[in-house]
Amino acid sequence: MRAALIDSDGCFALADHPEPAAQPGCRVIEVAAAGIGPTDLMRAKGFFGPISAPYVPGGEGVGRLDDGRRVYFGHSRAPFGAIAERTLVAEEEIWPAPDGLSDDQLIALAISGTGALIPLEEARIARGESVLILGATGPVGQIGAQVARLLGAGRVVAAARSRERLEAMQAAGHADAIALLGEGDDDAALKAVSQGGYDVVLDIIYGPPAEAAMRATRPGARMMSIGVQAGPTVTLSLRDLVFRSHIGVGTGQRPASERRAAYDRLIDMAMTQGLTVDTCRYAFADAADAWAAQAGSPHGKIVITR
Repeated sequence: MRAALIDSDGCFALADHPEPAAQPGCRVIEVAAAGIGPTDLMRAKGFFGPISAPYVPGGEGVGRLDDGRRVYFGHSRAPFGAIAERTLVAEEEIWPAPDGLSDDQLIALAISGTGALIPLEEARIARGESVLILGATGPVGQIGAQVARLLGAGRVVAAARSRERLEAMQAAGHADAIALLGEGDDDAALKAVSQGGYDVVLDIIYGPPAEAAMRATRPGARMMSIGVQAGPTVTLSLRDLVFRSHIGVGTGQRPASERRAAYDRLIDMAMTQGLTVDTCRYAFADAADAWAAQAGSPHGKIVITR
């Protein structure tokens, strides 16, 4: 079969690859669409530990089982991956794919969606509280802004480096105010629209912007950090943290049953409350372009279709 391969130098290319075979507890899936995200690039760079190259990148996607059922799958079983004609997936990672949602929306709502929903639920947003989405224009941020509102936030502020995308979120009603980052003074930009301080921060990027965000919170605030695109460390004084909580949240490492329950809640939000996210579609033949686009921090979930 044809599949994307990452070699020992980190180069991405389509090539021939052995077919997966069914194993106890695993199923072969005919892939219709595959999603990629920041963690796929991090894995290719060895962020999660040494990798055995060549390997097929991409964990999640939508496809069909041998009985014809359309399903979503969250984690392919190595050495197989989602950017391929077929992949191998553990049964507990194979979830229903409702007919009312397209392949790209299902993929966007799954890993990206749980990355927004779980930390916001754990922040226990009280009705009327102010929520800052830091790194708001990517898929996690777009979902986070909408979910925060559905969980009871009284005010949602979107912060990122793209004025155009921020203004689009505000025009869609997903943000009450916006803060443009990277213009020289993130502290001032975030405080200017904070109306006295944020109660909850969904931090998708970490690094210096997260430091500025914490300084723009009010006592009792909870900052939930889930990504490191702006840097892997922060420097905060005790004064910055007094009467505040800073929590690093992991979602992909959780049991499949917990992630499946979050996925089900997101699907319900999409089907009944209009939750949606921007996607960027690429043909399978153009998978290398999709991989390069992900490295450029796209403002949407990248989906590779066959």
